[in-house]
Amino acid sequence: MMTDARLQARAPSKTRVGWIGTGVMGGAMASHLLRREYGVTVYTRTKTKATGLLADGARWAESPKAVADQSEVVFTMVGYPQDVRDVYFATQACWRPQARDASWST
Repeated sequence: MMTDARLQARAPSKTRVGWIGTGVMGGAMASHLLRREYGVTVYTRTKTKATGLLADGARWAESPKAVADQSEVVFTMVGYPQDVRDVYFATQACWRPQARDASWST
């Protein structure tokens, strides 16, 4: 059984979520998190693709690394294998040994 303290720690408003890739599918999924009052930090190569999310309360990050630095869990949804490698392993990448992340790239 979860204690009140553990439930509070899992409250959406207390959970910092990072989202990388805000195209058609990624943007829609991130918007569901915002509607549930999760704190969402976003990054996408084309900032204009995140305009609606930013208007709905998401925070902008300048790189995948900046998303990871501000998040407890990071979701990625980018299009191609090289994009995945860049997001996770390039100079400003989001991968960290202790991270919780999920990639839904196609």
